[in-house]
Amino acid sequence: MAPTVSVILPVYNQEPYLAETIESVLGQSFTDFELLILDDGSKDGSADIIRRYAATDARIHAFFEPNAGKCNATNKLVEKAQAHWCAFLDADDVMLPERLARQVAFHEANPAIGASSCHCTYISPTGEFLGVQRYLGLRTVEECQQALANNEFVKCAFTGFMTSKAAFFEAGGLRNQCWPCDDFDFFNRLIEKGYSLVIMQEILMKYRVHPSSITATKPVHTFEVMDYAAHCTTRRRSNQPEITYAEFKAARDQDPWWKKLDRKRYIYSILYHREASFAMKTRKYLSFSWLLLTASVLSPKFVVATIFNRVTKSTAFQ
Repeated sequence: MAPTVSVILPVYNQEPYLAETIESVLGQSFTDFELLILDDGSKDGSADIIRRYAATDARIHAFFEPNAGKCNATNKLVEKAQAHWCAFLDADDVMLPERLARQVAFHEANPAIGASSCHCTYISPTGEFLGVQRYLGLRTVEECQQALANNEFVKCAFTGFMTSKAAFFEAGGLRNQCWPCDDFDFFNRLIEKGYSLVIMQEILMKYRVHPSSITATKPVHTFEVMDYAAHCTTRRRSNQPEITYAEFKAARDQDPWWKKLDRKRYIYSILYHREASFAMKTRKYLSFSWLLLTASVLSPKFVVATIFNRVTKSTAFQ
């Protein structure tokens, strides 16, 4: 008999955190699941950790392939899923014990909802609490439908995401050309297919922030890909064909130098402001001061707007 949930876990070089991630899945109060793990050609000890756990729990189905990227690995795992529902997480993050139980119950009580996510806490590489990640909007089916009607972009935590296998593939799965913003690209294609995406107003995941993340090591590229994914979304909703990333990049390269500089200024203001928030949470007050000052100098408008948003809507780390 097929399980209720297939947990989708692609892995690449996450040896320091992988055991804790797997333990958090196996420790769920909801037990009717299978855990599908694909090691995407890791060069560290991740594969050995996977083999060790797979030998001790029949719910784990492990696969080992040459590196093909996270999008391909995720798509392959969903193809292998036996369950109706697929629950996603990253290999360095942690499920809270009630995540699957709460999410399955949420979908059973709300059959009109095609996909869901949740809020997360930020944790350091050592597991220290850094703050709370809360996405605005998408609290109801109506808010999701209104966002699409208003031609707004939607986003949520992929590491807390759940949808059906059928919906995942009807939306087209994850696309390599939009990595590392493939989740943003996917969410918007999903709602364009008529599926409602709702964020549960609960914290059900721990999201780990560490220097090896792509958003930390290649920030300008990450923001550029995000802009590309947004551009493709806008074109689709205007009944225009998408363009390739190479075409998008070539057009941007023609921008005057001051426009390119302005984009980088805004990007680094966001990054410095984010790091300032983490510094405050870890009581590194000197670092907090100069990081916030730097962010403010780079883009006063962004910093003021963000602080106003937090104060008026009681949110953290947008």
